[in-house]
Amino acid sequence: MLLTERYKYQIAGVISSYDRFVIQGILPGWCFDAGMTSFLKANKIRIFDLPAGRQAIRNSPMP
Repeated sequence: MLLTERYKYQIAGVISSYDRFVIQGILPGWCFDAGMTSFLKANKIRIFDLPAGRQAIRNSPMP
């Protein structure tokens, strides 16, 4: 599924280009150690299981 389809209700517009864009920002709920730890605990992902838990992080809604 395309990113634009997945978040179509949260996207105000789309920029088309022949080159790449670098988008900078932060994810407020995850941008510090306690935030990521609480997310992992809430989703029952142990820190050493993080590679296997990437799918849960990818499928979670944006904060």
